[in-house]
Amino acid sequence: MAEEVNQKKTGAERQTEILVAALENAKENGGVLLNASRKPAPSFYNKSLRLPPGNALMMAMHSDLGGFKTNVYTMFRETHDRGEAVRKGQKGVAVVWTNPNQYVNNDNPDDKISRKAYFALDENARKQYKANPREDVYTIFNIDQTTMAHVHKEDYKKQVEQFAAASERTDKPVDDKALRMEFNQFLQKMKDCLVPIRKDGTGLAHYDSRTDTVHIPPQKDFASYPDYAQEVVRQIAHATGVPQRLGRKGVAVEGGRQPEASMQQRELLVRDLVASHKMLEMGLPAKLHPETMEHLPSVIAQLKENPELGKAILADVNRTVGMMKKAESGVKILPVEKPSEKTMQAWTSQFPIDKVPENFSRIAMLKDDDGKWTLAARPEEGRTFAVHPDKADIGMYFDMMKNDHDEATIEKFRSQFAQKYYSVVAEHPDREVNIFRSGASQETLDRIDRVNAFKTNDNKVLLMANIDGEKQRPREISQSQWQRLWLADDKRDYKQHLAATLYADVLSGKQKEEKQIGQQTLKENGKETVKETVKEKEVQSKLPPIMKQYDKLKAKHPDAILLFRAGDFYETYRGDAEKASRILGITLTSNNKVKDKDGRPLETAVFPHHALDTYLPKLIRAGERVAICDQLTVPRQQNQDEAKESSQQEVKEVVARQEDQRTSMHR
Repeated sequence: MAEEVNQKKTGAERQTEILVAALENAKENGGVLLNASRKPAPSFYNKSLRLPPGNALMMAMHSDLGGFKTNVYTMFRETHDRGEAVRKGQKGVAVVWTNPNQYVNNDNPDDKISRKAYFALDENARKQYKANPREDVYTIFNIDQTTMAHVHKEDYKKQVEQFAAASERTDKPVDDKALRMEFNQFLQKMKDCLVPIRKDGTGLAHYDSRTDTVHIPPQKDFASYPDYAQEVVRQIAHATGVPQRLGRKGVAVEGGRQPEASMQQRELLVRDLVASHKMLEMGLPAKLHPETMEHLPSVIAQLKENPELGKAILADVNRTVGMMKKAESGVKILPVEKPSEKTMQAWTSQFPIDKVPENFSRIAMLKDDDGKWTLAARPEEGRTFAVHPDKADIGMYFDMMKNDHDEATIEKFRSQFAQKYYSVVAEHPDREVNIFRSGASQETLDRIDRVNAFKTNDNKVLLMANIDGEKQRPREISQSQWQRLWLADDKRDYKQHLAATLYADVLSGKQKEEKQIGQQTLKENGKETVKETVKEKEVQSKLPPIMKQYDKLKAKHPDAILLFRAGDFYETYRGDAEKASRILGITLTSNNKVKDKDGRPLETAVFPHHALDTYLPKLIRAGERVAICDQLTVPRQQNQDEAKESSQQEVKEVVARQEDQRTSMHR
């Protein structure tokens, strides 16, 4: 099938092949890269999709190389739906669509949020996230590669009349005056929102990085209007690549270190492709700059050797055109100050630092509960520490995250950042801050049980807890609090402290109620007697659901140790727990958060459900009779903690030494 041509090659390889073919063609064609016949910009048949710049360039190059009449394309499936077909032996062009609807935390790859949630954050919080796009590759075909011209002749004729080369267009002839007005409006937007543009009498178009100004000779100094327009766009593209904007590596600036030859060649091609895209939008031909032509053999060789280079170049084109489109829509693109060379040299001179970890498994810059920026980092072998960095370092950190798009450089800087403040905390322990604990007392924490944090479908993060055995309604937690969960050494402890903060009103209300009730007194025989509190009555009469079920089943098998299935564990309580702990050598715990029917802390012994075949024989050999109690079907969409409370239980087996076998007790 035509759609499956080149399926084994990646989208980057297939697009790079088209780019190389177009560059080789330009080398033989006096530098004309595409659209010599002045066809309108690429589009989809009967669709009004906004094409990413890289895709538009690929479609135009593919159309020129194939000698097709228009830049109109269609999907294979849609051709089939219209009763047409892709002609035998035709090779389509690969286009890459990016789904930008997800963002990932710079410091925690597990923390992902939707585009909607990202734009709901404040400006500082957004700095913690970057786009995490998904790339989808599709194969599309020019309508001249299909049977449209034979199956739907009238439709095909209309497409040619509207979208063919300027010399063949009858539906809407080219209006050069309108094109010039359109380009002048574009220039004005660039001047107002992106970079100053001035006329220059030297006859040489250039960008001055010292004054951040584009200088362009008068239009009459150029051989043609397309040449003038393309050179203006090249220089605007140059201005977008400087460190204080997109920071492309191949951009040379006055007084700065010159980029490597290969990076400079890549930058020249990026500028030409950005300018070519603007020419496509205007329906004008696009040429390569003479300097690019000089380096063409080297550029083509690099692309053939490394197809991923083509992908990187098109990504730069997309980003550059994206910035220009923002400015064209009226958004002011203000240059961002990047740390000076002197500042960076002073920073780098601090490293390496003796006696600090080389690697960190987690590094995050987040806000504490007071809104202060806080560095939290966990060495690969060690505990997590948190500290408030110096203000200047915080500024440098975010400048690096925003301006430097080299992942290796960013990772190196972040590791150095963590190393520096590890050393600071080691020397000045008082600088360390605790972002994982609240000020709640142990008595308050003991009231909190079964804390769960989870994300909803709309990317809200909720926390739900039991207080005094009562399930509370979920409460929303902040992104910073969610980040801390992934950095905490003891996640269970952090969730308990977080619940104490979120449910402070509930806990305070319960404590106030108990105090008021406890102060009620009765006088009896002339003596003051403290009235039994309502809380004590509740302990006796209102046990947690799981204990009510346990007591009911235990009453039927009073002489057996009852192993009670709860989620992924078997639990046993009270006297049974004491026996199991002693015989099996497992820990006996006293749970202050759940009270026994007598008001005492509940004693519990627990082991994983998959260890039943290991522990059961030990209990039997010790002469104990064992009743094994399993859950009935748990309602769907319940979490484990809910299941432990609400699912019904039944004793399915009773095992005793004299039988030496399990006896079924299904009811």
